[in-house]
Amino acid sequence: MRSLTTIGLRRSLVALVAVPVLALSACGGGDAFEEEETSGSAGNGDLGTIVVGGAQFTEMAIMEEMYKLLLEDAGYTVVVKTAGQREIYMKSLADGEIDVVPEYAATLAEYFNREANGPEVAAIATSDADETVAAMQPLAEEQGLMVLDPAEAIDANGFYVTQDFADQNSLTTLSDLGALGEPIVLAADDECLSEVRIYCAPGLEGTYGITVASVTGDEFGSATGKQKVVDGDAQVGLAGTTDGTLEGLGLVILEDDKMLQAADNLVPVVNSEGAGGDAEVAEALNRIAGVLTTEDLTELNARVDGQREQAADVARDYLESKDLIG
Repeated sequence: MRSLTTIGLRRSLVALVAVPVLALSACGGGDAFEEEETSGSAGNGDLGTIVVGGAQFTEMAIMEEMYKLLLEDAGYTVVVKTAGQREIYMKSLADGEIDVVPEYAATLAEYFNREANGPEVAAIATSDADETVAAMQPLAEEQGLMVLDPAEAIDANGFYVTQDFADQNSLTTLSDLGALGEPIVLAADDECLSEVRIYCAPGLEGTYGITVASVTGDEFGSATGKQKVVDGDAQVGLAGTTDGTLEGLGLVILEDDKMLQAADNLVPVVNSEGAGGDAEVAEALNRIAGVLTTEDLTELNARVDGQREQAADVARDYLESKDLIG
């Protein structure tokens, strides 16, 4: 049996560029949100104020900025608040503390499904985005939420290793990794271990026989997680399949050859009982559904993570190039 050889490769990573944030009051059991600084010219406010929320990694920062700009263009004043974990911001969405979040269709469908029906329930997400949205819509409605139109762009969980590690162990697929038969350290946060995260550690074990011995505590797609894989402190890392920095760091995503991941298309979710239920909100956010592609999203991520551009600038350039704002 081949061993999980640690790699001595060491490189300095380009730090992830985040939108400027200010610490905000604690929410949801003491977990703090962060609020983006907004300029006085942001939106004309004719339709009131909308709070956009979501997670704190590059792709979500870009999507949050896109939603902000689309809603400002529609006539809203927009505040952005973010949190580290889905449980925090989705609770705040249901409670009406935030109005809209960008999400991933399949992952969110199973989050709703297991919250409502328990961890052993059969999956409702499929490889079809429209089917997946339709399946989760009744579960969302039970919480006063509504799922809008999914974008063409899809970003599933991607499990990456160094190219050297892959070469030394003859790895191209997750099945290859499972065949090694040894536990791994995964550069991911504790959320990945939850039994409801069927596309993360539980899915690796159930579908591929890969045992995750421990996680490093690093956030999804973070520079610190990538550094730990580069340094050999973790054998495998977790990032999106649209991550634009992996190749330049000598990292490669192992093929999901048994199709563990489902239709994780980008999709807006709104609190339909508050301002997020306005027809103008759905009209503004649905405009991106037929425009944003997976290739677009990968390029936008690379501009932020690799070229050190600001998420807000990248989002504005993209929307203006597609005549979606202004």
